[in-house]
Amino acid sequence: MQILNEIFSADQVDIFRDYWNNNWNKKSFINWEVNGEVLDRRLILVKNSKEDKIIQEVVHRYCKDPIDIWSAYQRQNFAHQIHIDDYGIEKNHPCYTMVFSMDTVPEFKTIVWKETAANNKALHEHVQRWGENRTEKISNISELEDLEHTYDENQHDYFADYLHLDGIYTYKSGSGVLFNARQYHCTSNWVKYSKFSHRELLQVHIMCKHPIEI
Repeated sequence: MQILNEIFSADQVDIFRDYWNNNWNKKSFINWEVNGEVLDRRLILVKNSKEDKIIQEVVHRYCKDPIDIWSAYQRQNFAHQIHIDDYGIEKNHPCYTMVFSMDTVPEFKTIVWKETAANNKALHEHVQRWGENRTEKISNISELEDLEHTYDENQHDYFADYLHLDGIYTYKSGSGVLFNARQYHCTSNWVKYSKFSHRELLQVHIMCKHPIEI
């Protein structure tokens, strides 16, 4: 993974916020809902719009030959479990994820591990094998970071402690992180802090002809 510091100016962050504020109620879609509670709402950036052109310029700094770029503003009300991003899963091309933060919030983090999987089914199979054949822990990250939401009730243990950490991105307005979309990653358990009702971010998925050097 690679931390992307100060990518967007304060004015550009405001452009993205305005895009959300002006369009979420009529153009956004619900990505995840449980018992009538919306946990993840997304607003796709329109191709060749002002907002999309900002994203394209940033993407081309890191991927010189993008095949496709998908980007959306997101408002989330939950903490993501360990997963991989399945964007472009059916294509045989390198795929990457960028996450950009709108706010500077130390409690909001993206945690990325070096392990990869072809899809989330393969990741779940890895979890099952881990549960059946556990070895020694690699780290104590579960004690150092807000990862309570990743606790495995069946194994009474943290899968994260058996993975190789790649890095941790702490949310800073206008900055972000870049990583292989197939790498294991999750958000920190920010929902445990009652002062937050949601978090907002920009997520970008990139399909490239050639791998990005990270």
